[in-house]
Amino acid sequence: MDLKDADCRTIAGATGKRTASPRSQLLMRRTLVWYGATGLADNECMGERLLGVILGVLEGDLDWRALGEAHCWEGGAAFFPREQVRAIWETGLAHAVDLRPELKAGGQSLYFGASVAELVPMLFEVTVLGRRVTALDLEGPVTNELNRALCEAARLTGRALPTITTQTLESLGPQSFDHGWCVSLFTDPEAFPALHDHLYGIEGESEPGTLDGDLARAQPLLESFLERLAPGALLSTTDEELVLLEPTCAARGRQLTVSETARLSAVVGDAVRHGRLK
Repeated sequence: MDLKDADCRTIAGATGKRTASPRSQLLMRRTLVWYGATGLADNECMGERLLGVILGVLEGDLDWRALGEAHCWEGGAAFFPREQVRAIWETGLAHAVDLRPELKAGGQSLYFGASVAELVPMLFEVTVLGRRVTALDLEGPVTNELNRALCEAARLTGRALPTITTQTLESLGPQSFDHGWCVSLFTDPEAFPALHDHLYGIEGESEPGTLDGDLARAQPLLESFLERLAPGALLSTTDEELVLLEPTCAARGRQLTVSETARLSAVVGDAVRHGRLK
């Protein structure tokens, strides 16, 4: 499917909702302009155009007010203004640029704790690189809204797109993935409040003894996540979560080599690094 700018306007009319602003569409094109100099195949260039259309549909179709209220108790309605959405797209596209030389076409990625910030890299892998993506998160208003919009974008473009499932890690085959993404999951202040404070160096705000409980819940998830990654897999995670992942890898006899460079994540602003797991 060779979708161009006019297709995006046609799709927007079909939804009855706003599409990406001209500035956002220009931002997408500028961020992805590197494609022209990297010798991508024709199908990958078509995937780049499709990605731009999908992001335009999502920007206009997602209920950003509801997503903001789910992310933030106070002032949530204004949590995702248009400028913030543009920043999320821009940051996601920058992460996609980082992932492009590290991932082979036709592989399979596991996004553990997928949400708003993961939309762009997930969709990039599927539309541009022709990879398969399995995205996991807990059921809730954010997951439901993202899946609704992804299904609508899939219907309008006629392309299969990944959605976020609530299945367990154990339901996935061992060493099935050549890329694992775990970004700002174990620093979630609602799921792991004491661990969040500990990893960010915040002292005295958590109830005594709760850190042990958080670690007891986190450790099996860390081990199960690593079990899904094949030897040589790319691992994308944050500096904070490396504090947990590196000793877990060592305890299981696996070597993790991490890049010295990092890029801030889209919503939380954590430093994301990519490493190789052996």
